[in-house]
Amino acid sequence: MPRLSSQLTALAVEKARPRDKPYLLQDGDGLALSVAVSGQKSWRVRYRLLDGRQRTVVIGQFPAMSLAEARSRTPEIHLAARIGAPIVGLRAEVKAAQAMLTADELAAQQAAKEAHEHSFNVLSEKWLVAQQPGWADESYRKAKYVVRTYLQPGIGQLDMRTLRTRDVVDTLRSLAESAPSLAKKAVQYLNGVVDFCILEGIRDDDQVLRLRGVLPSHKGGHIPAVTHERDIGPLMRSIYAYEGHVVRCALLLAAWTALRPSVIASARWSEIDLDRAEWHIPGLEEDGRRRMKTGHDHIVSLPTQAIAMLREMMQFSAGAEYVFPAVGKMRNPHLHRDALSRALRLMGYAGKHSTHGFRAMLRTVARERLGVDFDVLEAHGDVERVAAVLALVVVEHQIIELATDGVAGGAASRAAQQHAHQATRQTADD
Repeated sequence: MPRLSSQLTALAVEKARPRDKPYLLQDGDGLALSVAVSGQKSWRVRYRLLDGRQRTVVIGQFPAMSLAEARSRTPEIHLAARIGAPIVGLRAEVKAAQAMLTADELAAQQAAKEAHEHSFNVLSEKWLVAQQPGWADESYRKAKYVVRTYLQPGIGQLDMRTLRTRDVVDTLRSLAESAPSLAKKAVQYLNGVVDFCILEGIRDDDQVLRLRGVLPSHKGGHIPAVTHERDIGPLMRSIYAYEGHVVRCALLLAAWTALRPSVIASARWSEIDLDRAEWHIPGLEEDGRRRMKTGHDHIVSLPTQAIAMLREMMQFSAGAEYVFPAVGKMRNPHLHRDALSRALRLMGYAGKHSTHGFRAMLRTVARERLGVDFDVLEAHGDVERVAAVLALVVVEHQIIELATDGVAGGAASRAAQQHAHQATRQTADD
């Protein structure tokens, strides 16, 4: 016996949000809510003709037609199909209704249609589609989450042709009260949609929003990081004691290389040369999305500890594409970056240290303990500064000595040191 679909609720219909592709929410008896990428919701009924063929008809749009109204209309469609009567759908009804409208009513209807096509709901989705090819997966995920969860419910129905700064202030400030960091992203994404509309000719060149100062000042927005030398040893010991082997190894690689969490989690075996102690990270994915934030290829020297850890990881993922396979019930092709943050929280470092915080740890300790010039630290990856390449290789391996604090210490590998000289020669040639 086929499994019956659970019925929809009015709340579920109201909260249904657009996705990357159109989708249906089934209610039963052939009735379903269709949600388009643009956010438009319409009611569809699947019925069977006398000859056994199945057809689908659109009977109305939400919210003009409620869930209760759609349910009451559905039996009428099935009855008409059983007796061979004409099936009158939304298109036929609209066409008949339009024939009865006056010129003013037709103009008002057309204006409403254009307002919907130029709404923030519709244009923000087009902006997301346009931006996705140039973004890393995590960047796209965050933008989609903020736009659909916070911006669209607040300003989604507003017309982007006439949107003013004052129209968005309440939505942004309300978000700032509950999630200050997301509010900053919301401002960034909102400006992105406005720029998209200007490029598309929907807004004039001078129709920018004046959002500077719209958010209240917020303290504590920095990424949490352990930066005091006395705290690095306990942190590293906590990581070494963490039970999850895959996550533990990924955290160690983050500490040893100071790379961004998304890059660590998506490490591929094809990028790693264990014999030369090098990790060659492409700046772009094959489909054009950014792997590195700058979009440039990156070569990382791997210390002795990292080489030993990677050889150990081979028993878990040798022959697979990714070094760190997904754990638990995750459906990702590789370990998710959030698994690293979760592990640090379980260790008691919530609000004290994050995976991204290893980058701040490197900069702070290198400057205060090792006396490395600030400009050199900020030039990490700048191919025009030969000294920066050499200094950072030295710094990263000295930080390892401090961080492990007797747990798994060791000097930099010869292969890593040789890579520093190779990188210097290559940089000079460039």
